[in-house]
Amino acid sequence: MTKNVKVFGGLCLCLTAAFAMTACGGSSSGSANSGGESQAAESGAASGDSGSFEPVTLRMANQHSSDTIANQLDQEMCERIAEETDGRITIELYSDSALGDYTNVFDELMVGTIDVAHITPVETYDSRVSASMIPYLSFNYDQLLQVYAEDGYLFTQVSDALSNLGIHLSGIFCEGFNGVGSMSELTNPTTPGADKGIICRSPMTNVYSLCLQDMGFRVSSIAYSDTYTAMQTGVVGGLAGGTAQVNYLTFRDLIKAFYDYRYIQEATLIMFNQDLWNSFLPEDQETIAAIVRETCEKAAQMAEESNNDYMSKLQEEGIEVVTFTDDELNAFAESCRANVWPQLEENYPEGFLEGIEESLQ
Repeated sequence: MTKNVKVFGGLCLCLTAAFAMTACGGSSSGSANSGGESQAAESGAASGDSGSFEPVTLRMANQHSSDTIANQLDQEMCERIAEETDGRITIELYSDSALGDYTNVFDELMVGTIDVAHITPVETYDSRVSASMIPYLSFNYDQLLQVYAEDGYLFTQVSDALSNLGIHLSGIFCEGFNGVGSMSELTNPTTPGADKGIICRSPMTNVYSLCLQDMGFRVSSIAYSDTYTAMQTGVVGGLAGGTAQVNYLTFRDLIKAFYDYRYIQEATLIMFNQDLWNSFLPEDQETIAAIVRETCEKAAQMAEESNNDYMSKLQEEGIEVVTFTDDELNAFAESCRANVWPQLEENYPEGFLEGIEESLQ
């Protein structure tokens, strides 16, 4: 009797396990480590047989408003990926930070509970991750795309840092150069280090505040959400950390001038969970890599067009727009690299900034 009970119990356990595996095979989860979809994907990738790759539906988080260029390009990218992988990989886009703040999204991307993300770099675990926003990497888009190229030093370093965290870097996305919106005319606007005559709002990070001080601004680190009130009440006389678009859409009733200093590029990252990426067929990896690359190139082109368009709109509002020659911008860049980069160096591995500087030459 006891022997029969044991045999019966063993059969039940086998049936339960088989049922669980069948249930997983029907899961629609996009997590890198969940359900039969990822297992099937891993099998397909290992064999290189597209016929054995079970289609997957992934969740992509971005932090951008639904009406932005970034969101528009993300949507186009997702549609192309579905089409050009013959439906094997479908990506559902969640814009407006619908899946959480970018710092939380980054953590979820690491563990695979979010599959794909297009967000601001998070340097909590490795300072190299935010290197795409080092001040005065470049002040023109052509050189910037070279710096951000997949075979370049910066991309390789950021990719290595993310890989160690379980994340695959697919592309660095240009959102536009930052300028300075001012409530009054600046003094000595073309001279690095010379006092600019105002206290300028700075984002609460060293890459901004140290660069602005080197340019000649007195700075006050203020959260973006408090910037408008700080300008209204005279706490600061201008703001840094915004493109021409931001200055037009949010601050045009306060500022009298916009200075296109191009000191920091707003650069976000397009990333996949690493285990998930490894599960894709090699041909699909190549397809997605090419689509993301083309998306980032298009973003740079559209960012420049958008910057020029919004500077024109600022002028139409009676706001003075001040641009600078390449020689003038290069003087600010050289000053920043000589004076600010050494102060930032302690945040990075030894020789990291030297490697970036060499890649710019």
